[in-house]
Amino acid sequence: MRLRRLLTAVRPSRDAKLAADPLQCDILLIQPPIRDFYLTAKRTIPYGLTSIAAALRHHGYRVAILDALANGKSRPAPLPEPLSYLSDVYGPADTSPFALFHQYRHYGCALTTIADRARLSGAFLIGIASLFSAYEDMALACAQAVKSVCPETWVVLGGHHPSVFPDRMLDHTAVDFVLRGDGEVTLPALAKTLQRGDSLESVPGIGFTRRNGDRCIRPPAYASNLDALLPPAIDLVNNRFYSRKGRTTLVVTASRGCPLQCAYCCMGAHSSIPYRRRRVTHVMQEIIQGAQGRDIGLIDFEDENMAMDRAWFERLLREILRHFGERKLELRAMNGLYPPTLDKKTIHLMHAAGFRELNLALITCDRDQSARFNRATVVKAFDRVLQWAEPLQMTAVGYLIAGAPGQAPLTTVDDLLFLAARRVLVGLSIYYPAPDSLDFKNCQASDLLPASPLSWRSTAMPFDQTPCRETSLTLLRLARMLNFMKQCVDETGHLPTPEPIPRNAHHLTGNRCDNGHRLVRWFLNDGIIRGVQKDGKIVAHPTDARLTRAFIKGLETITVRGVSHRIAL
Repeated sequence: MRLRRLLTAVRPSRDAKLAADPLQCDILLIQPPIRDFYLTAKRTIPYGLTSIAAALRHHGYRVAILDALANGKSRPAPLPEPLSYLSDVYGPADTSPFALFHQYRHYGCALTTIADRARLSGAFLIGIASLFSAYEDMALACAQAVKSVCPETWVVLGGHHPSVFPDRMLDHTAVDFVLRGDGEVTLPALAKTLQRGDSLESVPGIGFTRRNGDRCIRPPAYASNLDALLPPAIDLVNNRFYSRKGRTTLVVTASRGCPLQCAYCCMGAHSSIPYRRRRVTHVMQEIIQGAQGRDIGLIDFEDENMAMDRAWFERLLREILRHFGERKLELRAMNGLYPPTLDKKTIHLMHAAGFRELNLALITCDRDQSARFNRATVVKAFDRVLQWAEPLQMTAVGYLIAGAPGQAPLTTVDDLLFLAARRVLVGLSIYYPAPDSLDFKNCQASDLLPASPLSWRSTAMPFDQTPCRETSLTLLRLARMLNFMKQCVDETGHLPTPEPIPRNAHHLTGNRCDNGHRLVRWFLNDGIIRGVQKDGKIVAHPTDARLTRAFIKGLETITVRGVSHRIAL
């Protein structure tokens, strides 16, 4: 009866003229707000929801997307209890170039706004994305807000987190269903089943609580043929918000999963996600359709391993060049490229097609740690790629992971010094356990896993054993300082000269850059990492002196290189 009443209430709006609210629909898909210390807006385009929306449209549903992150708003938020320890870890605000995190914030729409828009939508089914375990609180809060004003509306959560932890999400009273696997497969099937009143047990990838209290949890369902999927419904996204330099940004995923078996990754061969790749013609169809009527400036390929099949990758680059050679697109692969998959020919073709920066997954130079990560060392391949990219004036970022359980901190210092001597920016992330990865299971077995999923993120510094948080913080600050040093080399051709801090130096009143130069000179003299509070007061950050000494000593043996290819003397 509940479903029949619901559909009867919705049906008249199908033939009526749409209300002023653009979100009026049969099915509403929501990207919820998040709470964290920072947000990189260009990485939050709801590509998955647009792909699911296209599949739902194909089955005749009116679909809308409420992207709660596409408003550029944020406000301070209290640290949740599981993260309360971070108030002591990060300390007061730092205005220097080496600042880390300070203020926990709510990014995106208020929950009351989401509830109002959901109520006005008239949707009989509302799907909420829950991609990352660390943000489960906001996904569930969003579900509760929706359910409070739409008690007769079905609420379903999908994404990586409910795929791995279906029972955990179903324990929340506002969640009617979870869908595991690819939403393009599961959500249309759920919508049809609800409309027809058929057995929910037949829906692929579904999880729900039966009337007797038992749970039905089906295995994740995946699209076996990605080429059968329709191009994403990007018209449902606020493209203006995600524009870059006045031009539209496209996100494309040409493959799903990864054939590698890196222990820290939740998308590789150890996970439940199968590796699948689309045909080049299918990818190009999506790009060409996305470019119609839009001034496309950037395409970010969000694949886990874009260049794994080099011949396929080169065919794609040639097609992009053929169709868009005159439009001067910028291409990026921000998830990182695996250096052994690239050769000189590929690098030249990437540059011709629009790649100006290479995001390279170095991870670590240490052989023992690479073995623990179940990953080959890629030092030689990394250097070859930089060698081929430099004459083309392509910039590069080298990704590192630090702070994993049992990872020797001095090896990360060596990693930083390795990158210091090369024309590459440092992208260092503090390790966190990714659900469904091999490392996640190992952390569970070793009783190292933090109890709350809110701690399963890099900014939470989840581990305080070996290495401890102070050590991880030191490595993160050293990475920030090294990138500033590289900027100094780009500007002047050399590092700042070490000098002792004046005895009467208690405050700095210069601008951020000038203060950074002073702090670097003092650091190179005594190994103390300092910051500047909002009132100008100089503070010494808690650091692992063993690591700073090793870093400074290592700098004396190498020539630090900048990032740009033009030295302004």
